Amino acid sequence: MINIIIIEQNKIFRESLKMVLDQIDGYKVVFDDDTVNSLLDSKAEYCFQIILLDWTSYDTEVTRTIFKLYPSTKVLLLSNYIESTFPDIQLDGISLDFIPKCSCKNVFEQKIKKTLNIKTIYK
Repeated sequence: MINIIIIEQNKIFRESLKMVLDQIDGYKVVFDDDTVNSLLDSKAEYCFQIILLDWTSYDTEVTRTIFKLYPSTKVLLLSNYIESTFPDIQLDGISLDFIPKCSCKNVFEQKIKKTLNIKTIYK
């Protein structure tokens, strides 16, 4: 099971993405909110592998805090822009990747697997 956290300011998009991801076998959204501080302040123990973080919420220090508190987690930045406009972001030697918000379900599934280094076996 791939447990996912979504931090996205746009509630309609966040709820829609949650519904889409919950339709994918083996994917489960365990927490979602509009700010990363809600996750950090919740003091809840979430078991998750990846955070889908709204690019507009991205902050270097907050992301460092996420990696400090959850060292094995991966962060995938959600962007309103197409891939050719994504900047190359390196944070303490960790490369952060982007996914356009307009991506379809299959693209989200594959990008999450790629970010987590999960090999997909096609039948």
